[in-house]
Amino acid sequence: MSNNTKQTVIHVVSSLKVGGAERFVIDLCQEQLQLGMDVAILSFGLPEDALVKVCRELGLQFFILSGKSWQAQLKRYQILSKFDVIHLHSPAVLKSLIFHVMLLKNKTLIYTRHGAAPLRETHWVWLHRLARRFISAVTFVSADAQRTFGHHDWHNVPQYIIDNGVKLPTEVITSEHTGMAANIDILRLGSVGRMVKLKSQLSLLQAVSQMDIESQHKIELHFFGDGELRSQLEAFHQQHSGIKAVFHGMETNRENIYPNIDVLVVTSSTEGLSMVILEAMAYGKPVIATRVGGNPMLVKAGETGFLYEFNDIEALSSLISGLLQRNEQRQKLGTQAREWVNQQYSLAKTAGHYKELYSVK
Repeated sequence: MSNNTKQTVIHVVSSLKVGGAERFVIDLCQEQLQLGMDVAILSFGLPEDALVKVCRELGLQFFILSGKSWQAQLKRYQILSKFDVIHLHSPAVLKSLIFHVMLLKNKTLIYTRHGAAPLRETHWVWLHRLARRFISAVTFVSADAQRTFGHHDWHNVPQYIIDNGVKLPTEVITSEHTGMAANIDILRLGSVGRMVKLKSQLSLLQAVSQMDIESQHKIELHFFGDGELRSQLEAFHQQHSGIKAVFHGMETNRENIYPNIDVLVVTSSTEGLSMVILEAMAYGKPVIATRVGGNPMLVKAGETGFLYEFNDIEALSSLISGLLQRNEQRQKLGTQAREWVNQQYSLAKTAGHYKELYSVK
């Protein structure tokens, strides 16, 4: 530790674009500040990234250093060397900082795997083989993520499963709070996330397109996010006039998202511990999600939502149909989801676990 009595921590992320891991890092920083820690964020992204504005509004200390020039590398080293704990939040970050990691081996170096991708490609295998001698501890957000990482042979590196936590809003904000009138005869389904292949949002549109016209007229789809596949989703929507869908684009304010949906739908092919699911539950929303990664840890069938097999369009369509006329059931599931998150996935608990881990070395 430094002579400063405060524990100093810098979180390193690939970018400050809207994403579950990035949003979690910002929330964690706020909680760590309340614990009396000195925290900062280092991003390799761009000043235009959406969450840069959020960091600025919250008064968080952050640095943005992109590029591979020797000047950028030196500046990164100078910034990182000022902190006792360096917390890396993605494989891409580890790759970018591999030589810094070697030079900063006297620091406490924490590597968190937010996803469950096995990273079996040769370049990832060699990177992790090189890095493991310098990492103080590796953390995972689910047992599934730890299991898929096993082939990297980090058995001599301390390993921990630390669930991502979420801070509950002080009240369940409804449509009335936001000025958007709610129609109890309409089921508003929300999709939140990057529009990329692994998120598979097209399957939600396909599921609704298989329903009868009367049912389609009782459903609204609200897509929050952006990405390379947005045009594909919009094209499918235009080809199926019976589907009501709104593409809101990138949205950083959670109070503009969750109060304006009734049920969150997660269609991903893989997930670690989904921050989107945790956030929706914190706002009292039930969830329909694929049975992958950490999703079954969060979504308890008939208690906090429902699960279905990835890419089973008929099963997804059936689950949506089942909720159409069951407003009371949706409310009960949402209430139970909020209680579950409050008990099991408290952000304060997560911050406490990391505080203990930072002090190990």
